[in-house]
Amino acid sequence: MQKVRMTCRSAALSLAFALIGLAANAQTVGAPAGWSDSQQGDKRVLTKNGVLVEIGPWQSSSGKSTGDWLKSQERVSAPGVSYVSTQSMQAEAAVPGSYSLARSVKVNGRDQLSVLYACPGKGGTVKLMELRAVLSRQTASDIQRAAKFGEAVCRADSNYAANSPTSGRTAAASGKTSSAPGNPGQQNSAQSLAAANASIPAGSRPRSARIVLEQKWVGFPAVMVNTATPEMSFANGYSTTCAKWNPLRQTPTPTSAGMLKRCKFKRGASKGKAARKFSPGETINISYGRITGSSRSFGSSSSSISGGTLRMTKDGRIQIGEFNAFSVSSAGSGAGGGNRKIAVSGRYYLNGHTITIQADDGRIFHGFIAASSKSGGTGYDYIFINGEHYWDRKK
Repeated sequence: MQKVRMTCRSAALSLAFALIGLAANAQTVGAPAGWSDSQQGDKRVLTKNGVLVEIGPWQSSSGKSTGDWLKSQERVSAPGVSYVSTQSMQAEAAVPGSYSLARSVKVNGRDQLSVLYACPGKGGTVKLMELRAVLSRQTASDIQRAAKFGEAVCRADSNYAANSPTSGRTAAASGKTSSAPGNPGQQNSAQSLAAANASIPAGSRPRSARIVLEQKWVGFPAVMVNTATPEMSFANGYSTTCAKWNPLRQTPTPTSAGMLKRCKFKRGASKGKAARKFSPGETINISYGRITGSSRSFGSSSSSISGGTLRMTKDGRIQIGEFNAFSVSSAGSGAGGGNRKIAVSGRYYLNGHTITIQADDGRIFHGFIAASSKSGGTGYDYIFINGEHYWDRKK
């Protein structure tokens, strides 16, 4: 039974199922067979066997990105529904620009899972959907259908941000993208990422990095634990193991980035194993972290992004489960901050020990990256990005 519960949770969290065939300009998507379908105020409501889907109208995002707007809805609940806690928030790769936020709630004193789903629209608008259900063997198939339905509604609406008014069916709606090396769109994306990465000042780019072991006492009775951490060294002679600072806004000095909490700089470098740096525009192929095998039982080829997930492909795509975000809006103004961890799905650009990511919703993130291998060869057994450590947990 525990396995079934986890399977249901994975299906609800992912919301990334194959799209049923629909024209991109369709304004409504028919309810799955056997579901009740009604209009309650400004919301469309579908129910079956205790599984509920509410679809709200398009509304203003108040100038926020889709992810930030959804985060602002974290504790907002319908009448009779009490917020308990947030389980996770993630970008949904299957529908570019969309986000889901999974919560624990109580409905009439009974525990339920609530998944908020934000569909990005044109002109700074967003459509909010919610899926609520009690996780059980009996509700598994209906949760699957509800997830498919929510994704289909987003992708089929003509106001969906990725839909072009001049195209009967966009690449985003069909779920197909070209990864051919000569694809002009891909080349333009790589060029824009390279230009964005070039905005990082030379003084804020690490010249080298070493993997050092940091020792600390944990638990009671205390046990000594060794933690591998990359130490970045800069042209001004300072080094730091702190990667939670914005290279566009802070400099690698005690009076700038060193003013941040738990961010210390020192002169000189520590002893440790030299970390590998990346050539400009280099791409790699890795898949670290938990893969939701249960999603295959629902006929899905995708899986949810967990905190320890890092996937990078040779064609420049990235999915990262926990990322300490320092973002730059499309207008170029600084945003983001300190220790705000988010899930990101988009494209990446590597250059030395820096990484620039353009999320599927257009946000741009900059950070620090280092890699090492167990044998000292050309492989990548460990990747460190902005203070997070990723490795193959199956080994």
